[in-house]
Amino acid sequence: MEVSSIVGALSGIKAASDIVKIIKDSGASLEAAEIKFKLAELMDALAEARMEIADFKDLLSMKDDEIKSLNKDLELKQKVLWQEPYYYTVDGEKKDGPYCQRCYDVEFKLVRLQSPSKNGAWNCFQCGKAYLDSEYKPRHFSRVG
Repeated sequence: MEVSSIVGALSGIKAASDIVKIIKDSGASLEAAEIKFKLAELMDALAEARMEIADFKDLLSMKDDEIKSLNKDLELKQKVLWQEPYYYTVDGEKKDGPYCQRCYDVEFKLVRLQSPSKNGAWNCFQCGKAYLDSEYKPRHFSRVG
């Protein structure tokens, strides 16, 4: 689509400049009806070129947005650190997380893990996966009775 937009716009501009050249070179030899016809052709060629350029401008805008998104993803990827069993983000001295390994590996989403009991057991409320780290201490319940 990008190349065809450029080619279409250039064709319209070339047609318009050819028509202008014909009108200019003809001087007074063209009759009023012919001049009006050539001017109508000129206006059509310019309108077509303008539409093609507008399409190309939209395409460039979409490409710019895509490049920004890819750059943002690349920046994030450079900050993500795997530290078994989950991910962290590192920005200079600042470490943030932990984040769910499954959500990042499968969906490329950083989903913060929760540890309600603060005993090294972590849960992802997005996908339901549970993680145990080196701080994990199982709870011991005493039997009553």
